Parts: sequence; structure tokens; C-alpha cells
Amino acid sequence: MSPRQKQVYDFIQAYIKLKGFAPSYMNIAQGLELKSKSNIHRLVHRLKEQGLLHVKPHEFRSLKIIDKSVQDMVKL
Repeated sequence: MSPRQKQVYDFIQAYIKLKGFAPSYMNIAQGLELKSKSNIHRLVHRLKEQGLLHVKPHEFRSLKIIDKSVQDMVKL
């Protein structure tokens, strides 16, 4: 995971804990002081490809953190 991906992942995780729902791409961009939502989209989908996030297509605020610790325990 790149440092920027880690920033986005940590932001999403903290936002969900604080607000109780997922941030929009605009929330993430503003929270990390980035200008482009397309960069956020790219970073989020890289996290999805790595199995760290679940994203429902065409749904607003559909980001969900995937708990890898549970998956690791199941493999044992």
C-alpha cells in the first residue's frame, strides 16, 4: 500500500468511526486537501483491488472497510 493509499484508507476508517457512515469522494478530497475527485476514485479502487475496501457500484457513500484480521483467522 502506498503512503497516499494509506492516507485514504485511514481517513475512510476514521470517518466511518466518527460519523457512522462512509464518506463521499468529495469528503475524502476535502479531508485530505486534494483537489481532484478522480484521484480519490483511482485510490479507492486500488484499495478495492487489494481487498481492503468494498465498493457498491452506483451507490452513494457505499465504501466499507474489509476486516482482514477476520479473514486471516479463518485461514488458520
